[in-house]
This record gives sequence, C-alpha cells and structure tokens, in this order.
Amino acid sequence: MPIDLHMTNKIINTVGFISFFLLFSEKFTKGERNIFILFIGLIMLGALDLTWYEFYKNNDVIYRNAYRGYLEAGKMLVFSSFTFLLLSKNHVRTNIKFHLIAAILTQLIVFSRAFYQNMDLNAARISLSAMNGNIGQMGAATIAAYIITFCSLYASILFIKLDSKYKWFLFYINFALTCAAIVMTGTRAAIITYPLLIVVILFIQHRDQKIFLAKGLTGVLALLLACGVLFSKEIEIRISQFKSDVITYTTQNNSLSSVGARFSMIQAGINGAPKGLEWQSLETRADNIKILSKENSIYAGATEFLGVHMHNEIVEALSTKGIFGVVVLLFFYVTLIYYCLIEKKLLLLVFPISIILFGLSDVITHDKPIPAAWIVCLFLSISLLSKKEEIK
Repeated sequence: MPIDLHMTNKIINTVGFISFFLLFSEKFTKGERNIFILFIGLIMLGALDLTWYEFYKNNDVIYRNAYRGYLEAGKMLVFSSFTFLLLSKNHVRTNIKFHLIAAILTQLIVFSRAFYQNMDLNAARISLSAMNGNIGQMGAATIAAYIITFCSLYASILFIKLDSKYKWFLFYINFALTCAAIVMTGTRAAIITYPLLIVVILFIQHRDQKIFLAKGLTGVLALLLACGVLFSKEIEIRISQFKSDVITYTTQNNSLSSVGARFSMIQAGINGAPKGLEWQSLETRADNIKILSKENSIYAGATEFLGVHMHNEIVEALSTKGIFGVVVLLFFYVTLIYYCLIEKKLLLLVFPISIILFGLSDVITHDKPIPAAWIVCLFLSISLLSKKEEIK
C-alpha cells in the first residue's frame, strides 16, 4: 500500500478470484453461518456499484473517471467478499512472526516515505503513494491520511495483543510516528479521528484492567501533546483555515472553500437526489446541481466536484442510487459491526467506526485506493485475531 496502490488493487481482486473457486470445496456448519452476514453486506454493496455502473456507463458519459471509480470499487468489494468468507471459515493461523514482520516493515516504509516527502521534498501536504505519489494533486493527501490510518490500526491491534516486553514501546512509537505522518497530510478528519480510534483500542483491550488502561491512556495523551507542540504551526494553519472557511460559508454564503464545498455538496447531493427508489446518472446529478447553483450561490462549491463525488458516503449513495443505495450502505455498516460483535473480535470495531467517521467528509467505499487500504488491513486483522492460541 505505501508503494503502489494499483498493485494492491490487483492483488485483492486476484486473491478474491482464487477464493471464489476454493469455496466450492468448503462446507459451512450451522455455527459458521454468522459470517455470511458480512459476506452479504460486502457483496451487495459491490454488486450495487457494478449494476449501477453497467446501467449508466456508456460511450457518451462526461465523467468517465468517476464512473470508473464505481467499477473498481465494485469489483474489489465483490472479490474481497469471497476472500473474507474463506478467511473466516478457515480461521487462517498465520504465524505471529509473519504479522509482526508485515506490520513493522509496512510501517517503516510508510514513515520513511512520509518523512522523506515532507522533509526532503518540502511537501506542504504529503501524498505517500496516492495518485502515484504526485504531491499537490487534489485528493492525494487525504487518501494518504486514510492509508496511514488503516495501516496503523492493524499495527496497533497487533502490538496491543503481543505478550512481549516490547509491547508498549512498539505501540507508542507507532502511535507517535503515525500522528506525525497524518499531520503531514494536513487531513483534519484523520488528525481528529486517529487518536480517538487508538483510545477505543485501549478501552476494548484493557477494559477490565484499570492499571494497563490508565498506563496506555497516559502514554497516548503525553505523546499526543508532544506531537501537538512539535507540529503546532501546521495544526494552527489547518485550524485557522477551517475557521475561515466556516465564517465565509455562514456569513457570505461562499462555498468555494474546502469546508464550504463539503457543506455545499451535502446540501446539493440531498436536494439533487433522485426521488424514491429511482437512480440517476452522474450527468443527471450534475444537471440538477447546476440548476440549484443558479438558484442559490451556496451550491457553487458543489459544482467544482461534479466529476468526483459528494464527499459524504451517505449523500453520495443517495444522489446516485436513491433510498435503495442508502439502505444497502447502512446494511453494510450494520453487517460489519455485527460481525465484530458476534465473532467477539471487538478490536475490529475500529474499522467500522473509522469507515463511518471518515464517511462524514469523504467516500470510503469508492474508487481503488481507500477501499484497498481498509480491506487489506481489515483482513489482516481478522487473520490475526482468528488465532486461537496465545499470541507470543
């Protein structure tokens, strides 16, 4: 993921294709049928994207890249659903050393590339491997922040489960460097959300061990404050920009800013959505939003992103696939949470929490990079927590 996201996408689809055929030799017991609920959630969400794509994509469409985003995400979700089913059925017991090597190596590459882009290339907002590593390209820094977050969640789950004297050192150093890397992306959603997710991991893992919980929270808070001091200038700039955007939006109806455009897209996506169970193409959605923009300048910010998405998961689903799209998306959320609870893999709850929170200001199930990041890290975490023996 920190090197080439296109390759990650191909690997996910290839493994899913192989998993599909391997499933023919599997027999599922009554007790294992609970895992089908998330399989259904994944495959329904992917199949809906592919169906919508086939229904509206033609040679005359204007927003070709946006359509392709649905195609790529749909394929990945469908193929990954088979991998998930096979993975959960067999409770794959990968040696903990392989998980440790994978996590440490990946994090070293993530941090090395992040600091290199920031310090050597003087990138105002690092891109990591997003958009082929092109610094300054729209959306690249945000994608990088999500990649860094999901990789760190997998590593954090691994480190917190270790029975080793290096457990807290690895956990803390990973947290500190991840915070620094995320600040380098300048992505406010990740800067706020990531520390909260780490706190969730600590509460879940040590909810019955007050001493360890207090120790973990104290360390995280201290490192968070240190990171805040170290990157105070960068954080102040992003806070100042946020305040300026909000003031401009609320007092002048100016949505031509980062925050203002997001507010604008939410309103435009809702008001320009198809009625009832109807669907609509991206071109129809764009026409509806352009009409709204002519009537009220508050929608002007949304017109800048007609060829991308509405920067809100639920609004994006509503604006293209109507109520049915929202229902399928919410069903996916529920199935992911249900799986974590019914399988008693509570640490995995950080994935639906992060997907839902990030989905408030972005679309986490669209295109290749972001779904690839959370799918790989979720599956690795499932494999890790499927081990029945004590993790050493």
